[in-house]
Amino acid sequence: MENSRIEKTKRLSFVERWGSAEETSASLRITLYAVILFCIALVAALAKVSLKPQPIYYIPSAQEAGIAYPNRIDKTAICGFASNWLINRNNFTPSTVKDTYGRIMRYMSPELLSMTKSGLEEEIVRVERDNISSLFSLKKEPELTESNADYKVMLIGEKVLYMGKEKVDARTLQYTITLKKVPAVEINPYGLAIAGVKQEEAEAR
Repeated sequence: MENSRIEKTKRLSFVERWGSAEETSASLRITLYAVILFCIALVAALAKVSLKPQPIYYIPSAQEAGIAYPNRIDKTAICGFASNWLINRNNFTPSTVKDTYGRIMRYMSPELLSMTKSGLEEEIVRVERDNISSLFSLKKEPELTESNADYKVMLIGEKVLYMGKEKVDARTLQYTITLKKVPAVEINPYGLAIAGVKQEEAEAR
């Protein structure tokens, strides 16, 4: 009888230990799943943070500072891009016109370039043949108009043409330059391209 009682006690003890082990195993399994889910969430959060472009603090001059946000182009940068392109376009000599036009073509949209490339090449030939030089300077600050599709920058400046040393023309012109956003690449890191150029005589103001 005593042996039977001891054996029964051992069986109960084994069952209790087995139940306790099962309970511990289940608890550990839940903990493991929770850790796995936490790790997945952490990896996803780290991937999102690492892939998202971050704003940077920049100091463009001694007088001004600001924050540059990804995929957002500052108005001053847009006007500066259009102004620099137009000044490059209209300042050349017979010896520099090829390099000058090569630089401006780099920032023109494919559509505009295909429409104007032959005309630009003919202009290079005429400038070199007739010994023409051009000087251009802005007379007022650029004016920017922004829409969902593009940007338009109005620029007014004086253009003077020389044939050799002789001045042959001097006019005040108004340019309306249309710009569109493009992917920034090494050859054009600005993220902008010249999509259209309209030239007309400036009205007296």
